[in-house]
Amino acid sequence: MMNIITSEFYRIFRSKIFYVISIILLVMNVIASVSTIYVQNLTSFSSEIKAQMSGTGITSYQGSYGGDLIFYIILIFVSCLITAEYSNGNIKQKASHGITRWKLVLGQNIAITSVITIILLGFGILNLLTNTLLSQLGEVDISSFILMNIGLICMFWGMAGIGTVFSYLFKNGGITVAISMLFVISGNIIVQFMTLLTENDIFTKYSLANMRRIIIDFTSKPEDIVKSSIVFLLIGVVTILGSSLLFSKRDVV
Repeated sequence: MMNIITSEFYRIFRSKIFYVISIILLVMNVIASVSTIYVQNLTSFSSEIKAQMSGTGITSYQGSYGGDLIFYIILIFVSCLITAEYSNGNIKQKASHGITRWKLVLGQNIAITSVITIILLGFGILNLLTNTLLSQLGEVDISSFILMNIGLICMFWGMAGIGTVFSYLFKNGGITVAISMLFVISGNIIVQFMTLLTENDIFTKYSLANMRRIIIDFTSKPEDIVKSSIVFLLIGVVTILGSSLLFSKRDVV
């Protein structure tokens, strides 16, 4: 298993998508920093208004994960890495070398989700440090901050699991990315439809977007954050099991 994970780490760090995603996140951080500097240099507003407009390090960190873009990044990253194995024939070569298929899927997922977690947490921390230097840190309860980050990690792994099962299901990079985008875009619409149809708010409560909002909101109840984190974690476990079963039963072409 360690050999599989190590080789996957090596492959990821040599992949184009790793550098593309890293550059995109870095550019986003630079743009946010320039915007903060611009606000700080405005002379037509008071210091209090400038502080509200530019935000703090903590609010910047929260904002790093506040939109659907974070879902898109994870799904695209996972999809491109896994489907590339099909397009270049590496997945067939690996499967023919006697490696247990479920170990291959699990090792690959551990490596990919570990890297995307490091990248995304690094992106948030960079935003935190930048805005703290340019503005201020802001106030936050340390236990809430830790709980938020645990929830974020569960969210990353859950979304990576969804990307994994889509990749093994469709095999093609373009199709997988398109389906992944459609999955996120249509998610809110489906949730609203199911809520109206059943008159039950459980679909809204446990929608991906709402659980993300709960996790990054420091005013959320700790038990709600824990529940959302567990749901994301269960999504990750179920999708990886499904991916392993799917890859074990289907021919590699």
